[in-house]
Amino acid sequence: MAPTPEQSVIVVGAGPTGLALACELAAAGVSCTVLERRLSTSAQSRAMALYSRTLEVLDLRGHADALVAAGRPVGRMVPAPGARVDFTELDTRFPALHVVPQSRTEEVLQQRAVELGVIVQRGAEVFGLAQDDTGVTLHVRTESGEWEETADYVVGCDGAHSVVRDLAGIAFRGRTYELAPVLADVRLRTPPPDDVLMLSCNGGLMVSIPFGNGLYRLAVVHRDRPWTRDQVTLEELSDLVTRVLGFDPKPYEPEWLARFKIHQRLAERYRAGRVLLAGDAAHLHSPLGGQGLNLGVQDSVNLGWKLAATLQGWAPSGLLDTYESERRPQAERVLRATDRATRMGTHPSPLVSGVRRRALPRLLGNSRIRKLAAETLSGLRTGYAGPGGPRRPDGPRLRAGQRMPDLTVSRPAAEPVRLYELMRDGRFLLLDLGEDGAGAALAEAWGSRVCPVRVTEPVAELDGVGAVLVRPDGYAAWVDGRSNPAGQVERVRRALLHWCGAEGPTPQRQAGSAAEAGAPAACPAEPTPSADAEPARAEKM
Repeated sequence: MAPTPEQSVIVVGAGPTGLALACELAAAGVSCTVLERRLSTSAQSRAMALYSRTLEVLDLRGHADALVAAGRPVGRMVPAPGARVDFTELDTRFPALHVVPQSRTEEVLQQRAVELGVIVQRGAEVFGLAQDDTGVTLHVRTESGEWEETADYVVGCDGAHSVVRDLAGIAFRGRTYELAPVLADVRLRTPPPDDVLMLSCNGGLMVSIPFGNGLYRLAVVHRDRPWTRDQVTLEELSDLVTRVLGFDPKPYEPEWLARFKIHQRLAERYRAGRVLLAGDAAHLHSPLGGQGLNLGVQDSVNLGWKLAATLQGWAPSGLLDTYESERRPQAERVLRATDRATRMGTHPSPLVSGVRRRALPRLLGNSRIRKLAAETLSGLRTGYAGPGGPRRPDGPRLRAGQRMPDLTVSRPAAEPVRLYELMRDGRFLLLDLGEDGAGAALAEAWGSRVCPVRVTEPVAELDGVGAVLVRPDGYAAWVDGRSNPAGQVERVRRALLHWCGAEGPTPQRQAGSAAEAGAPAACPAEPTPSADAEPARAEKM
């Protein structure tokens, strides 16, 4: 097969992580090819839990509604009898855990990637890698032959057994549990309640997730069942589930039965030169809680705009390295939490099981703790370290590094609009809450990288905020208070120069942009500022 033209980025792996990253890069105008060893999208449900924050970051680019329509919302998680985590109480457009088969997630993201101009090459196996200061060369084979593929950067999204990670010489440190869980997609004649259940009893742990139409995902493990290559049977599944659940749910008509190993591993680093890792290629953990796919997709949305900015030459110094410094701690947190939950849930002591069953209902009976648990599990509390010390009592509640809520704002001579709808094309978003709109008018000079919006009505969640620059992944990059409106324009200018480079167009943005793929036009022109809007003096950012 003849080599394809040189690409800016090659993504290896067409799972949800790789396809989400390809969509991000293409929306930013970066040429992208995806190489995938599999001949088709996953035929199995596999990872199927989409939490609120993951759907929010997918909604930033318009992917979420199709996935929500294809899935089933589950409002509660029950970690012990009488204990619940209630997602319906969350302040988000997606107040539920949505059960969506991985096969459908891949179909939606691949369709969108292709619409944006991404090349998805299936049946392509990477077997060699070389890089220098100018780019990366991959050695690729298919049934038709072998060839070399060259790009500025390569991102390994190729899962637990990542070839890219191994070829880049990145260690994958950790351990493998001695446990051997059984996994099943199966119908139940006597089903448990239609919540997400995570129950443990006498050394056994079971997770039950309803797909709808009588189909359930069951994952069950017991300490006295070591790893074996024997095929899983319905009888074995029924026995294991009965031990934990307390009654036989009578499984039948299995669509998938499997046995798997649990790993606890983290890449030594997320980047080696021009090679980066995302998703399971960078981190593996116990599947308890269903966080794996969610971590991977959020890796991609964090990395995509940073890689695009680096390629297009306007990235702040060191921006690409913040991908690891921001995302690796999130993976470490999930690894710690899932490891602790797995060890406690499979502890052989009846005393430990009893304490867990008594303590969890009491803890989650407190509304504040219950809300904190729901926000943590759903990813809504995810944030990144921003500049500055503790918030001043008179300062804005929103701070740099925090998640930007999907607020509805009013604009001059336009209908109110959700903020995430304004970010569909992958640009920064500048909200100007000042009286004259001078900051938004100034930002028009960065129009290829920034969507400027003058907000005309007060927004309770932005109390004390004079202006905020929102990153393409939906987190606040810079927040300015209202205490010194006279200096706001100059502070906006410095923030734009720092985060978005020099004013003017970004020529690379036009090829394969979201606008060409039918994305809505996000930002109307804002009115020009009055002559007296120029600040008298500069203020320190």
